[in-house]
Amino acid sequence: MITKTLIAVAASLLVIGFTGFPAEAQDQKAEEPKGIKVKGLVTSLGGFSATVSTPIFITGATVELEPGGQTGRQEFRVPTYIYVIEGVLTTEYEAGPIGWHNLANRSNKPVKYLMLHVGYPGRPDPIQKPDKE
Repeated sequence: MITKTLIAVAASLLVIGFTGFPAEAQDQKAEEPKGIKVKGLVTSLGGFSATVSTPIFITGATVELEPGGQTGRQEFRVPTYIYVIEGVLTTEYEAGPIGWHNLANRSNKPVKYLMLHVGYPGRPDPIQKPDKE
């Protein structure tokens, strides 16, 4: 019981620590994509329906960001998992009801990561880009 309590407290402190950073000025122009390569890997067609009550739709891709590259402001509209394969990936997060973010490479070496979106057939596109401002 003590172990579970300690784990819950540690997780809470991590969440508070990550969300407690001050937001940068919101007046800045939205970041535009640059230096990004995406290679699609997998798309399921909901073939997991025999093991779950709702069909699952999985989409995956590898992404490479050149030094100084970025994805541009975006929002993931389905649960998304990112695994960094190489380099350091920086997430610039804009708090608020939408939760826009920009994934960036601020180093002088390429960043490679695996991105998986988990949704359901007929769901909205996994990534939404803002309208031009």
